[in-house]
Amino acid sequence: MMQKSDEEMRPGEEASLAALLRDAGPRAEPPPDVARQVRAVVEAEWRAVVAARQQMLRPTVYPAVRRRWPALALAASVAMAAIGAWVALPLLNHPATPLATLSRVDGAVEAGSGSDWQPVTVRQTLTAGQGIVTGPQGRAAVKLRDGITLRLDTDTRIALLSPERIVVRRGAVYLDAGPRSTAADPLVIESRYGTTRHLGTQYEVRIAPEAMLVSVREGLVEVSGTGLATQAEAGEQLLLKANGSMQRETIERTAALWDWTQEVTPPFAIEQRTLPDFLAWVSRETGRHLVYASPQLQISAAGIVLRGSVAGLRPDAALAAVMATTPLDYTADRSLITIKARTPR
Repeated sequence: MMQKSDEEMRPGEEASLAALLRDAGPRAEPPPDVARQVRAVVEAEWRAVVAARQQMLRPTVYPAVRRRWPALALAASVAMAAIGAWVALPLLNHPATPLATLSRVDGAVEAGSGSDWQPVTVRQTLTAGQGIVTGPQGRAAVKLRDGITLRLDTDTRIALLSPERIVVRRGAVYLDAGPRSTAADPLVIESRYGTTRHLGTQYEVRIAPEAMLVSVREGLVEVSGTGLATQAEAGEQLLLKANGSMQRETIERTAALWDWTQEVTPPFAIEQRTLPDFLAWVSRETGRHLVYASPQLQISAAGIVLRGSVAGLRPDAALAAVMATTPLDYTADRSLITIKARTPR
């Protein structure tokens, strides 16, 4: 006795399928643009199934069954294609999660991927797979996450691969994890010479023609290159060459190396902030130590609440502008900011 073909429906199955579709009731109409996309997917699937059916259809001893079941199978295939398209479209149309936000732009700066690059604007968001390029006179500052900021020097190109991976193709970047960050972070900055991971810090990664320089201003970093892995702390600079060799030098917190970072300092909102908050920001941005001429002056400074804005000013210029509005005075040299009483004129 010959067994039934897998394509033949068992008794009652056709009626059960009809009852199931009837009980499901009508679905809500999708938006017009989604409906158009679904129709396009369904039409393509219909044509593919019809073509396959024409190639595969052969004479059989069960002509009645083959007339009935292929039609139902074809309808089911198209229905499944429509359901699949309806389910998948929200995933395909879901916007990518932002990885970075432009907080400051100076000069020519573009963002994009592939052959599509466009000038950026402040507060513009960037997603995974996009990159940033600065021109010969361009610089940018971006906010990443958890208080981490990244500044790009002139003639720099980076790629944002994921929340944990940034690749520097050329130029220099300056990462600031914030004054209170002391824990290891999964974020790494990669280049063709090696990778750098921070443990609460301010540091610069600069790509030279034949090497990578990692300069640490604050905190600690881990650097991995060809056949080596090491750490560098505040005041140290590592030079990693293409052949895998490494040199270690010392560098000051106020060295000229850091000057460019002040040209694109992320905005500091002084409105309703105390004077010591502002002075601590200036001290950290310039690498200078902050001292008060007396404990009484420090207490007086804590009671001064600021108003206004210093947006667009270098930290040095912001310091001069803010102190002029207070009853206190200051002096500053390459390594020290001293807060003192204002001398009567």
